[in-house]
Amino acid sequence: MAEIDWCVRAEKLREIEMAMLSGEMVTEARFGTDATVWAKASIENVQAALRIAERRCERLSGRRTRYAISGRARPY
Repeated sequence: MAEIDWCVRAEKLREIEMAMLSGEMVTEARFGTDATVWAKASIENVQAALRIAERRCERLSGRRTRYAISGRARPY
């Protein structure tokens, strides 16, 4: 099975998200009696998949996404 490139997948999902938000991917269009459906995915599903792909891309690239809170003691 081929390894998934999560950074490429995240980039493609960003393009899909922007197309859906800008109205380029019409979900349904009716012209008289004709109806055409282009996109079946909901924006919530695309955004959830985008978050997963971004997290996995950051993990593979070595960037830290969470930082520990530094503990500091006050001298009294």
